[in-house]
Formats: sequence, structure tokens, C-alpha cells
Amino acid sequence: MRSVHRWLLITLFNSAALQASIYVVRPMITYKALELNGTGKTVGLLGALYAILPVLVAVSFGKIVSRIGERSFLIVGSIGVLSSSFLLSQSNSLFTLGVLTAIAGVSHLAVMVGGQTMMANRSTRETYDRDFGYYTFSASFGQMFGPLLGGLVAGSNGVLPRSTSHAFILATAIAFIGLLPILFTRSLDVSIKDVIKESGQKIRVSEVMKHRGMKEAMFTSLVISTTIDILTIFIPLLGTELRITPVTVGVILGVRSAASMLSRLFLGQLSQRFGSRSTLITSTTIATFALVAMYFSKSAFLLGLVIFVVGFTLGIGQPLTMAWVSKISEPRERAMAITLRLTGNRVGQFGLPIAAGVVASSLGVGSLFLGLAGLVGITASICRKNYR
Repeated sequence: MRSVHRWLLITLFNSAALQASIYVVRPMITYKALELNGTGKTVGLLGALYAILPVLVAVSFGKIVSRIGERSFLIVGSIGVLSSSFLLSQSNSLFTLGVLTAIAGVSHLAVMVGGQTMMANRSTRETYDRDFGYYTFSASFGQMFGPLLGGLVAGSNGVLPRSTSHAFILATAIAFIGLLPILFTRSLDVSIKDVIKESGQKIRVSEVMKHRGMKEAMFTSLVISTTIDILTIFIPLLGTELRITPVTVGVILGVRSAASMLSRLFLGQLSQRFGSRSTLITSTTIATFALVAMYFSKSAFLLGLVIFVVGFTLGIGQPLTMAWVSKISEPRERAMAITLRLTGNRVGQFGLPIAAGVVASSLGVGSLFLGLAGLVGITASICRKNYR
């Protein structure tokens, strides 16, 4: 039991620190683009760049993590986040910003593939909801403090930060702290590479996708993940429209993460009492109405109040789709299944931010929340019919 607690705590610590680092970086990329005279379309394009390169390498990641193991993959991903954060502090052109944004996206994906594969293969079927709840709780913890710390360190110069470079340096330091326990811990039980080696079988994408409910689980994950991503990159832009300071925007983004963190802390109990299926359907339905309410939120207070509800309900969806994918895949397929799920998320995070950028530029940022509400509403219907 001690060894189980050890690998779990190390993974959770790495997840919290790396998510904090990334969530310092993401809003600051938006502000940096605006400093460099970018527009809403530019912000949308940067959001797409963050996703497109990971889409191209994701399937390869699923194969690589099976060969080198989750720990090694976490180390590589953490170093990538650390390096890209530091280089972003030195960037002074939109082109450089775009390249480094793409690298940060690939590094972030590597961290998530390593961490989620570790959780899927070292947790038991009975503890999936609980452990994935803890894992995403740790991510929300990082996502809550990242924007808050980033906003404080960057300072305020009206509606723009005083220094995005200071925030990027902070992200570098946080990523380094998150890397250390993984780097110096070699005894992390059996690795997925050992499971693959013992089976002696090749893992095919087509076989993984044939499992009943897999496509629906991945689509649900795509919508939930992309919705959260769009909120992260467009709320700073909404803040400039509503004349909300960067520090307050950081607080609002922190509220979203805190709400997700709260829901994930008690996810095990919620699933046990109401069942995973009912919990997922109810949470996505409530999130749909909350996103509609965001369209009418024209003050920092109202925006913070509504985003708390959005964060709480969408926070439930992410760990439950992780558990859903893990439950319907074979042990030897889980690294690939998780990678495919994350690939789907990145596909959504590539296409939808571009569309969101166009909508934000022509109709205003608030209008894109109605489109997101429609997509989340569709997932509620999908879960009702297909969740197993």
C-alpha cells in the first residue's frame, strides 16, 4: 500500500505543478499576442497552434510511452514545458510566439499522456473514478493557482500585464519544481512497457476504436476539454472588452479551476452514490445552461459566479471520460486509448479556437459561449444513450 501511495502522490504532485506552469503560460500567451498587436483571430490561431502539432505526434506518443514507460515520458514532457516557458519569456515576435506555443502544446500533451497512462495502469477498475478524480483534482489545483500567481507576478498596466516575461519565468520555475520528484524517483512499480513486452502483441488504433462506446467517450471528452480550453484563452480577451484587469481575470480563471477541483475531490463519493452515468449526464446538462448564462454576464462578479458553476460541472466530465475510456479498453491498449482520447481533445482544440476567434472578432467574445453551450448539450444526449 505504501508503494501505491508513493507513485500516486508523485504523479499528483507532478500534475499539479505542470498544470500550474501551463496555466501561467496560456493566458500570458494571449496577453503577449495583444502586446504584439495581435487580434481575436490571432488569439484563436495561437490556440490552434497549441493543439495542431500534438495532433500530428499523438499516436506516436502512444507507441513511445509503451516502449520507454510513463516515468520517462513524464520527464521528457516536464523538461519541454520548462524549456518552452523560459524561451517564451524572450519572445518578441508573433512568429516566435507561435512556434513556442506549439512546442508548449506538445510538451503538455507528453505530460498528460505519461500521467494518465500511469493512473490507468496502476489503479484498479474499482478505484478508477476515485483515482482519476484525484488526478484531475491535482490538475485543477495547479490550474487554479497558475493564473492567480501569473496575474500577480505579471502585474497590471490597465487591461494588459506590466510584464509577461516575469510570468513566463515563474512558469519555468514551477515546471522545474514539478520535475524534481519524478527525476529522482526510480522505483515506480511495474510500467506499461513491461505489460506490452509480456503480451508480445502490437496495438492497433482500429482495434482500440472498435470498442463499444469508445467513439462517444472520445467525442464527449473532446467537447468538455475544448470548452475549458476556449474559456482559458478567451476570458482574457473578454476581460479587455469588459474593462476587467488582468489580476481580476486571473482570479476568475482561478475560480473556474477551484470549482473543478472541488467537484473532483468528491467525485468518488458522487459516482458511488448516483452512478457514473447519472453523474456525467447531470453535470453536462447543468454546464449547458451555465454556459448560456455566461453570455449575459457583463460584470466581473457575475462572470465569476457563473464560471464557478461551469467549472464545477465540466470538472466532473474530464475524469469520468478518462475512466470511461480506461474501463472499455484492454490493459495493453490503455496507453493508446488514452493517447487517442487526448488526440481527439487536441483536434477539437485546433479547430474550435479558430472558429471561436472568428466569432469573437465579428460578434464579440460573449457570443461564442452560446455555441459552446450547444456542443455541451449534445454530449449530455450522447452520454444518456451510450455511457456504459
